[in-house]
Amino acid sequence: MPGTAVARRAREALARRGSPALSALARLIENTGASARSASVFGDPVASEGTTVVPVARVTALTVMGGGSSSLFTAVGDGAGGTGFVRVRPAGFLVLDRDGARFQAVRQPATMLAIPLAVVAAAAATRIVGVSVREARRRRNRAVREEVRKAERNG
Repeated sequence: MPGTAVARRAREALARRGSPALSALARLIENTGASARSASVFGDPVASEGTTVVPVARVTALTVMGGGSSSLFTAVGDGAGGTGFVRVRPAGFLVLDRDGARFQAVRQPATMLAIPLAVVAAAAATRIVGVSVREARRRRNRAVREEVRKAERNG
């Protein structure tokens, strides 16, 4: 991520402004991008007896920031803030040997369970809401019948 064209243009634009707050934001982009590497979590490639294994990861990086400056009356100010988030998950590994290169995927059964669990949760929520609505109607109808009976007795 640190070498991507978008990150590079953002750093250059922030550096041109010369503001301390904006330079802090440029450092935030740089630090978030530097940590978004497979090797920072899983290590460097391993070589042994003519075979090299290279870890492969799915990297998600998010940088949120904002800043501004003001020259309102006599108060002149400059401020900025932000945060970064990096998520690195194993995707598999590349095996490089005499036979060539091949990718071995790492299966993550928990991700395969996400959709079935969401369907079960939606069905359970639908059932719970349906039962609750029927119970509320039953209680409301019972209260109305009681009111009618009281009115007939007093009427």
